[in-house]
Amino acid sequence: MMALADDIAIEPRRPDATEAAALIAQAEAELALRYPPEDRHGLAVEGLLAQDARFFVAFHDHLPAGCGGYVLGPDGTAELKRMYVAPRHRGHGIARLVLAAIEAAAKSEGVIMLYLETGTLQAEAMALYRSAGYHMRGPFGAYRESDVSVFMEKSL
Repeated sequence: MMALADDIAIEPRRPDATEAAALIAQAEAELALRYPPEDRHGLAVEGLLAQDARFFVAFHDHLPAGCGGYVLGPDGTAELKRMYVAPRHRGHGIARLVLAAIEAAAKSEGVIMLYLETGTLQAEAMALYRSAGYHMRGPFGAYRESDVSVFMEKSL
């Protein structure tokens, strides 16, 4: 467990752990309000497990507050997956702490480039990633150009 502040801790968890699965479901429900199914690329719990995702849950005042993880790719790359902070826990820097934990863990596994896809309707996510040093890039992997997708990368 990484204690980051008196009231925030980030712990590695399997995506199918109760807290992680509940946060992933909340994230998907929130995204469903913004995007049609064909424009939502987040992996379900089963997909995260199938791709051996490394996953983390943030606890705020001992309550599950946010999550995120990554999936290893080829040649020292990884893709950021399922970054989410529950609405009642936003504004405490949790997303930034989860992102930092992911980057540190990925770097320790030899990842040199972290990729992500997010949606154009998630201005707060894009602002977080830009402020953390991510830069725009084109589609990667199986992704294709889309009016609602933004692709970013960061060298670790």
